Amino acid sequence: MKKIVKPFLTEKQVKVLRLRMSGLTQDQVAEILKISREAVANLEKRAYVNIMRARQTLKIIEEMNLGDEVVIPTGTPLTDVPRKVLDRADMLGIKLVLGAEAIYNLVKKRARKKGDHLVAPLRIKILKTGKIKLIL
Repeated sequence: MKKIVKPFLTEKQVKVLRLRMSGLTQDQVAEILKISREAVANLEKRAYVNIMRARQTLKIIEEMNLGDEVVIPTGTPLTDVPRKVLDRADMLGIKLVLGAEAIYNLVKKRARKKGDHLVAPLRIKILKTGKIKLIL
């Protein structure tokens, strides 16, 4: 059974924002919802605070580069690296400029390795342009 996650906004906040965004005044919204104008103002203010908190949370996550980076652990065979990078790009909906062979050659040339295995974790940033950047 899937757990339902509640949004940052209450149903009443959503109703107030919809009505306000349709061009109604706070007095008109209050009349429609049968609440005071002050209650409308408070609901609207809290809704915008919640929206800003949600935006700030998303910004923090984006800055952490969690979605656009793949970390290849120590001990991974070099031949497995291209598939991991291509899979992450697919998950992100990004078409890479380089194919598997080019990714392999790049990693083989620049990664810290012993034989055909990584001796240190390898971070690879996947850019929206389809390019990749090795972070050594």
